[in-house]
Amino acid sequence: MRIDVYGKPGCAKCKSTKEKLAHYLNKWHVAATVPLEFVDMDSPDGNAQGAFYDVYDVIPVTIVMGDAGQPLGRWEGVVPPSEEVAKALGLQIQV
Repeated sequence: MRIDVYGKPGCAKCKSTKEKLAHYLNKWHVAATVPLEFVDMDSPDGNAQGAFYDVYDVIPVTIVMGDAGQPLGRWEGVVPPSEEVAKALGLQIQV
């Protein structure tokens, strides 16, 4: 599994999303096994990867990807709630 955050380097909401997701993963002790990747939508490679996952106008877009490459959760334009991310990752957490 992995978490991809599609955004732009100067985007405050994108930065907040990355920071909060990193915090969640550390708190749940899964940071070593669930990579968190920022995909720069200003770069040609990032733009191409974003197009593959239908990321166009709204950022940030956060996608939890399963081991087989299937999307398990998706959030557009918001910082995803910790409960929803945990559920997509198949984790049981105390709220």
